[in-house]
Amino acid sequence: MCRFFTIAFLVALGSFAAAQQPSSTAPRKGGNPEAAKRSNPVAATPESIAAGKRAYGQLCANCHGPSGKGDGSGAGAGSQPADLTDATWDYGSSDGDLFAVIHDGTSADMGPYGERLKETDIWNVINFVRTLAVKKQP
Repeated sequence: MCRFFTIAFLVALGSFAAAQQPSSTAPRKGGNPEAAKRSNPVAATPESIAAGKRAYGQLCANCHGPSGKGDGSGAGAGSQPADLTDATWDYGSSDGDLFAVIHDGTSADMGPYGERLKETDIWNVINFVRTLAVKKQP
């Protein structure tokens, strides 16, 4: 009986781990020229930004932090989620690059969200993330 539960647990753990892994087409550091060509079809309206903020709060803030500084409590040991407020974007900074990162995950620590979020929701998150950038004082 104990062996059955051990096997069932390991199968479940393996399925969870596989679901958290980025796809083989996950973006790589430096961005993807093809992904960069894709433009955001969702206008950055107050409604889109609010919807993106809700989705970000549910799925992203745990690792990236509530204000996007990469200081969330849910990051894995040894990993540092991206600071979404700075000018450094390891996987590209175009809306298309951001879409690919959210949809497919990264080759590093972030799993894919393409099966959990509709395309419109991903674009809404991108519109919200754009509001997190630190504004420089003139």
